[in-house]
Amino acid sequence: MNIGKIIFYHRKKQKKTQEQLCEGICSTTHLSKIENSSKEGNLETLELLCKRLDVTIEEENKKTQFLKKQLSQFNEAMERLHIENANELYQVLISHKAFIQYTEMVYLYELYMSRFLLLRNHTSEFVAASQELKKYKAKFSSFELFLWNFFQAIYYSKERQHRQAIAIMDEIEDKAELYSDTVTDFFYYKAANLGLLKHFTLSLHYSYKALNIFQNTGNILRILHVKLGLSSNLIHINDLERAESMLQTSLIDARMLKDHTTEASALHNYGLLYKKKGDLQKALKFFTRSLEMKDKSTVNYYNTVAEVAYVLLKLEEYERTTILLQRALKDFKDHQSTKYIELKVLYLEAQKDFNRLVDYITEHALPVMKEHDLYLAITYSERIAEFYKKGGNLVLSNYFLQQSNDLLKKLSFNFGKQM
Repeated sequence: MNIGKIIFYHRKKQKKTQEQLCEGICSTTHLSKIENSSKEGNLETLELLCKRLDVTIEEENKKTQFLKKQLSQFNEAMERLHIENANELYQVLISHKAFIQYTEMVYLYELYMSRFLLLRNHTSEFVAASQELKKYKAKFSSFELFLWNFFQAIYYSKERQHRQAIAIMDEIEDKAELYSDTVTDFFYYKAANLGLLKHFTLSLHYSYKALNIFQNTGNILRILHVKLGLSSNLIHINDLERAESMLQTSLIDARMLKDHTTEASALHNYGLLYKKKGDLQKALKFFTRSLEMKDKSTVNYYNTVAEVAYVLLKLEEYERTTILLQRALKDFKDHQSTKYIELKVLYLEAQKDFNRLVDYITEHALPVMKEHDLYLAITYSERIAEFYKKGGNLVLSNYFLQQSNDLLKKLSFNFGKQM
């Protein structure tokens, strides 16, 4: 505890001048040095100054230790997704903000407050808070600098800028190992972002690291989330037996916890499992049940809409696909978002309007997907190549096949780079 800054805090709070506080105790120059931490001052002087302010060193130390503990519990509540507990601790900490500003906890406090904004999905407020906090980065401890970078990665993840998130986490991974007892969810976020970038084997590696940490700390909800991520990765690498076993326990646990959001995700993954098995009717059943449980106009909702559309198209139920996608597309404001483009491509496919489909993919979908989703960009390039081949235009067919090959090389290079 920096008692000099605490003395300064109480003096300002009581609207005392330096002369009023130090009269008969020490010189104003001496007090100024104590308050600025350029001189510690002897215990007798400090006790006299505190007595005049009607506080004691012991009480202030107890208060500081109490707030440190509250700050640690606040972070733990956010890591465990204990929203109510985090809200309660937020109220306690915000009420002591003025005091904390004069302690060594000040930057840790501001960093955890910025994470709380991410927890509440207030991303624009997080950006504003980060810009203000960035001014003090040079004063951060090694741990605080690690938190700063990690929270930026979480922000990019929420903004679906997964490559930026991974780039940051690659740089600070050695620190994540060092601080894994305090920051327990780093590997969870790295696994999740790698999975969304379709680097499934790497995602599995980090998922198991995250699972080990969460099991050691008894973080039940995060264990469940990791298992869902693992099941998705296992489905994509065709390890369907292990995926199904993990999904069975995940669905039971989600229902036991009455966690409807996680239950909906488990049902979605069951849909992926049966889609991979080729049982489209069963896949459609699970995707539909998942969709019914999800909040509309969310990313997870539209992910399941896309899967339902894919299955309906495979079943040649074009009218049902059209109706589903018309409703979904109507709600979108951002027509350049990757999810809107993916759904629009499916809609045009359901309409069997292949000329419009090719034009839309060429002019809109490919440029965006080359930046954000290489897998879809490859798929779209191959689809256009096939269209031109059937039409007898081998020049354009070969051009788009070459694009597909180039994108595949880029994807492989990025994957190798991550390794």
